[in-house]
Amino acid sequence: MKNKYKSNSEPLESYRDEFPVIRNYVYLDHAGIAPVSLRVKRAVEEFISEATEFGAFNYTSWTKRVEEIREKSAALIGAKPQEVAFVKNTSHGISIVAQGLDWKEGDNLIVYEREFPSNIYPWLNLKKKGIEIRFVPSRNGRILVEDIEGLIDSRTRLVTISSVQFSSGFRIDIKSVGELCRRKGVLFFVDAIQSLGVVPMDIEEFHVDFLSADGHKWLLSPEGTGIFYCREEIAERINPALVGWKSIQNESDYDHIDFRLKTNALRFEEGSLSFVGIFAFGAAVDLILEVGINRIENRVLELGDLIIKEAQRRGFHIRTPRKREERAGIISITGSFDPIGVKDKLKEDGIIINVRGGAIRVSPHFYNTEHDILILFNSIDEVIKSG
Repeated sequence: MKNKYKSNSEPLESYRDEFPVIRNYVYLDHAGIAPVSLRVKRAVEEFISEATEFGAFNYTSWTKRVEEIREKSAALIGAKPQEVAFVKNTSHGISIVAQGLDWKEGDNLIVYEREFPSNIYPWLNLKKKGIEIRFVPSRNGRILVEDIEGLIDSRTRLVTISSVQFSSGFRIDIKSVGELCRRKGVLFFVDAIQSLGVVPMDIEEFHVDFLSADGHKWLLSPEGTGIFYCREEIAERINPALVGWKSIQNESDYDHIDFRLKTNALRFEEGSLSFVGIFAFGAAVDLILEVGINRIENRVLELGDLIIKEAQRRGFHIRTPRKREERAGIISITGSFDPIGVKDKLKEDGIIINVRGGAIRVSPHFYNTEHDILILFNSIDEVIKSG
């Protein structure tokens, strides 16, 4: 299912007013926790106002809005609405598969050795069931598809990988990994939290079986709500660890017990949904679709080009690949400076970045400007000069 929502042609600068954070900070940490927009704030306020004044009177319209958000979330990744479930966070979505797949003792799965913990611990938890965890080695911050292929054998059930690595910023060729997994008959899980909202995703073209991402990074939504994608043809192979009244086909028939699970991703929404979280998430997705994911990607890569240029001019070491096709929104930089000290001093000056893996991590979004980047580096110069 291709994205049927067309972006507009408004100048990107016109969206800066959507982000009051710019009045207080030069905010360059969207790979951490991103600020939210005014429309997200309004969506939360409107729901709370309705719930305060009318109780559950608008419940029908709330459920309709949830389905609209599900449809748009599906469009964002090229999926069908019934293949998308709302989850609390990325870890929640990963755990659905980790705990739900019919593992057999002696099975194995493959994961990158330097993944973010969300995409490590749910799988390590399977070792008690006799599941072998095989780690793909890091090649100077990169992940080679041939290394993944070399680890696959007849007992490999699943490959799980982040679309963009949280520390190095390396962006793997998801399509190549997906084609490998499909050819080998192995399930493919993508942790998309560091790319969804800034890089186009097409789960059908990329042969993705599962995907999880919450919204508080590049989607510009609050923490606590995200999406989990499960390919419809394999949904019934995943036994939900959590089951409730909404997992069931006849969810509104409260008077008769009929234990038949839904046959698609909605079987993983076990109980009452977080309307306030989903409405906030929906407003954020609306903004991403309105601006246009391709425009966002191009703008963020342009800002990344400038960051790399300014870092090189100062003799800093850039850990993130320079090629556009190998990076997204994260640029990681080291030099003859203390990264923690630089980060803390920049925060005092109203410039927000982060540190991961011993490097400063800069992660601008589409509403940031070239001026923001120049302010960042001028401030870094001052911090280094002051010792």
